[in-house]
Amino acid sequence: MRLATRFFISHGGIVVLSLVIVSFLVYGGARRIYQQQSRLHQKQQLLDFALAAKESMIQHEDVAVLGFMRSVLKNPEAAYAAYYNPATGVHLILPENLQKGFFPAEEGDPDTSVLRRLPNGEQAVQWTSPVAFPNGGTGRVWMGYSQKVLDMELGEQTKVWARLGLEAGAAALLIGLLLSLGLGRQLAAPLLKIRDGTHLVRSGKLDSLVEVRRKDEIGDLARDFNSMVAQLKELDGMKRDFISGVTHDLGTPLHAIRSAINFLQAGDAGPLTEKQAEYLLMVSNSTANLTAFINNLLTTARIEAAKVDPYPEPVDVYAHVKELVDLYRPQAAEKGLKLILTRKSSYLSLVADVTMFRQIVLNLLSNALKFTAKGEVEVLLSEEDGHFILEVRDTGIGIDPSHQLLIFDKFYRVHQPSGSPARQGSGLGLTIVKGLAEAHGGRVTVESTLGAGSTFKVVLPKQPARF
Repeated sequence: MRLATRFFISHGGIVVLSLVIVSFLVYGGARRIYQQQSRLHQKQQLLDFALAAKESMIQHEDVAVLGFMRSVLKNPEAAYAAYYNPATGVHLILPENLQKGFFPAEEGDPDTSVLRRLPNGEQAVQWTSPVAFPNGGTGRVWMGYSQKVLDMELGEQTKVWARLGLEAGAAALLIGLLLSLGLGRQLAAPLLKIRDGTHLVRSGKLDSLVEVRRKDEIGDLARDFNSMVAQLKELDGMKRDFISGVTHDLGTPLHAIRSAINFLQAGDAGPLTEKQAEYLLMVSNSTANLTAFINNLLTTARIEAAKVDPYPEPVDVYAHVKELVDLYRPQAAEKGLKLILTRKSSYLSLVADVTMFRQIVLNLLSNALKFTAKGEVEVLLSEEDGHFILEVRDTGIGIDPSHQLLIFDKFYRVHQPSGSPARQGSGLGLTIVKGLAEAHGGRVTVESTLGAGSTFKVVLPKQPARF
C-alpha cells in the first residue's frame, strides 16, 4: 500500500472516529441542555404562578389567578394547573375534566418534581410551590407538564441538533479527508522524487538530482541523497578515467605482444618445436582473451560517457546472425547442445550500426552457450509494430527473479548453483548489450525461470529516428 493511501486511510479513520465521538457528545450534551432549560422554564413558570396566586390572595380575588391558569394551559406542555386558597377554601384545577377525582396532594418540594399519572393514563411532571399569606396562612399552587409532550419536544429538538450535527460533521469529514489526502500527497511527493532519483541512479544516470525544498527530515534525506549522488558521480568519473587510462596503457603492449606472436607463429624467426608452438598458442589465446576484455572495457566506458555514436546503415540481419550462429556451432556441438536459428518473418529489415549489432548477437549467444549445459539454444528473428526483434532462448540454469534487475550491471555475474562448473566471464557482456541497444533507441528485456532457462529479447526500431 502506498504511503499517501495509508496516510489517507489512517488519518481519515481518525477524523471519522473523532466525528463519531464528538457527535455522541454533542447529541448527549444537546439533550442535557434542553432538559435543563425545560426544567428552568417550568420552575420559572411555577414561580410566576405562585406570585399571581399571592396577589389574588391579597386582593381576595380568585378570578385573576384563574385567568393566569387559563393562559398557562395554552402552552401544549402544560397538562394541568391547580390552586388552593386556605382562606376561602377554594380548590381550583384546570382543565375542567380533572375537577372530579383528581387534585394534587399538598406535599411536595418546590425544588424537585415528581411524576404523577393522570386519569387518562398519561404521566405528568408535577411541580409544587407554597404561597405565603400576609396573615401567616399558606396556600399552594401546582403545575403539571405532560411527559409525552415533553418527550416529543425533546425528540424534535434532538432531531434538529442531530441534523445540524450531521451537516457539520459531513462538512468536517469532507474537509478532513481532503486535508488528509492533500497532506498525504504532499508527504509522499518528495519521497516519490527520491525513489525516481534512486531508479535513475540505479540505471547509471548520475546527473539526476532531487529538487525538494523542505526543511524537515524529508528535506534532509533529499539533500543527503543529492550529496551521495554527487560523490558517486565523482567516483564514477574517476573510475572511467582510470579504466580508460589502464586500457589504453595495456592496449599498446598487447598489440606488440600480438604482433610478436604472429611473427613467431609464421616462422619468420626460425622453425618452432612442437612444444614451443603449443606454448605459443596458449599465449596467443590468452592475449586474445585479454584483448577482448580490454575492448569490452573501452566499449563500456564509451557507453557510460554517452560517446557511443552508431553509424546506421541497412543490415542484412539474417545473413549476419547466421554467420555468427555458424561460428558458434562447433562450441555448441562440443557441449552436446542444439543450436537453432529461426526466422518468423520472410523479410527482415533493419537500419543499424553493423558492428554494434553483431556485438549484441555475439554477447547474447556467448552467454546462452556458457550457461547452458544441456538442451538447446535458439535464436529467433522477427518484426512487430515497426520494430526488429532478436530473441535468444536457452534451457540453461536460469536466473533468480531477485537478480534479474542486476544482470545488466557492470561486472555482475549470475549466481551459479552449487556443484555446477565455474564459468568464466568479465560481467560486461549484458551491460554492453543494454548500452548498445539503448544507443539505437531500443531496449533489452529478460524472462527467466530458475533452473528452466532464460529468454533475452532485444527490440530495435527498424529505422532510427536520427537516420
